[in-house]
This record gives sequence, C-alpha cells and structure tokens, in this order.
Amino acid sequence: MEANSTFTPILLPDDAQLRTRLAWWITQIGSPPVLGITGAVVIGVGINTPMGWWQTGLYAVLTLLLPVVYILWLLRRGDVSDFHLRRREERIKPMRMSLITAVFGWGILAILVAPPLLLAMAVANLVQAFLYFVITLRWKISIHAAVASALAVLTWHIWGVLALPVMVSVPLIAWSRIHLRRHTVAQTVAGTAVGAAILMLSLLLHGA
Repeated sequence: MEANSTFTPILLPDDAQLRTRLAWWITQIGSPPVLGITGAVVIGVGINTPMGWWQTGLYAVLTLLLPVVYILWLLRRGDVSDFHLRRREERIKPMRMSLITAVFGWGILAILVAPPLLLAMAVANLVQAFLYFVITLRWKISIHAAVASALAVLTWHIWGVLALPVMVSVPLIAWSRIHLRRHTVAQTVAGTAVGAAILMLSLLLHGA
C-alpha cells in the first residue's frame, strides 16, 4: 500500500517567539501588584504576630488593592491601553493614586505604632511613590524593576542568602521589560537603583 505523500509538519515556535512568550510570562508574574503582595507576606512572616499580620494586611489593601482597582477602572473606561500602562502619559494618574494611598497608608501605620519593619516599608513606599510620580512626568522609569529590587532587598534583610532566588529574578524581570520593548536598559537600571536604595536607607533609619 502506497504511503500518503502529504503530511502536515509540526511547526515549532522559533527562538524569538519563545523568548517573547517567556518575557511575557515573567512580566506577568513579576508585575508590581504580584510582587507587592509577595512583599506583604514576607513582612508578615518577618513580624510574625497577629497584630503585625493585621496591620500588614490593612496596609496592603490601601496601597496595593486600591491602586489596582483604580487601574482596572481606567482600563474599563478606555483611559489606558493595558494593565501595565504601556505609555508614559497613562501612568501619571495611577501614580498619583499610588502616592495618595501611600500617604494614607503610612499615616495609619504611624497612628497604630506599627512594627519598625512595616513602618520602614511604608516610608520607603511613600518616598518611592513620590519619586516615581515626579520622574514619570518627564520620563518612563521601570516600576517592575523597582519593585523587584525592593523585594530582593527586603527578603535579603529578613532571610539572608535564602533570598538569592528573589535576587536572581531582578535581572530577569528587567530583561523581560526590555525584550517586550516596554523599557530601555537605562529605565530598568534606574528603577532597580531607586527601588533598592530607598528601601535599604529606610530599613537602616528605622533600625528594622
């Protein structure tokens, strides 16, 4: 019996497609809200008291959940192109909201006399939110890289060498943003530097 001479070849994605798909997934997993929630859990574990968990949860709702809901609302209205805010101009309103929630979050924690570790994070977040807002008026800094580097500093501060996997994620997240053409190398380097430096200084000043 004569074999069928026609067949459909299996088309495998080329290296460029694989890299783009990998970069997309890294960007989603390494998005600021996801890393922010991870950071809140790390702080909760670091404090490890019922009150500490409650205060951390309250702060997360104010400074993470509310800005995310605001971005989703802007997306629904068609005011932004996507959740990750591709264009610099789209970031100004969400960053203003993040700054407002950071102020309220820090104020509430100060009134509640929150643990030094949580207060250090709140102060760092407030300073970072202000800097990101001002910078974004003229330039597009990478918030993905900034939050990733801050999380790396936080986990290293609490767990030491066990934080190495988190530290490795910083260049991976920066690469994903560059590969997807959402940021330049300079924008990811700037974000990494600001995110790490501000949190390190805040932890030092608070003796956390």
